[in-house]
Amino acid sequence: MSTLKDVMSAMKEVLLLTDKVDRAGAALSEISSELREHDRRLIRLETIVEIAKNQPSHSNSKIPPIKKIES
Repeated sequence: MSTLKDVMSAMKEVLLLTDKVDRAGAALSEISSELREHDRRLIRLETIVEIAKNQPSHSNSKIPPIKKIES
């Protein structure tokens, strides 16, 4: 009977581990999707800044001039 209990216990652990791996995989997929979305948004923001920097300067412009940060 002890061997049967050990086998049942091991099977239970395998099932629990499988469930944890599945949940971790789902969480990783969600994080990956969010990261891609953040990357797309960052690229859009960078594009807006580059376009704004290349626009001719007007005295009544709503975008302030960009100051370079010296390291």
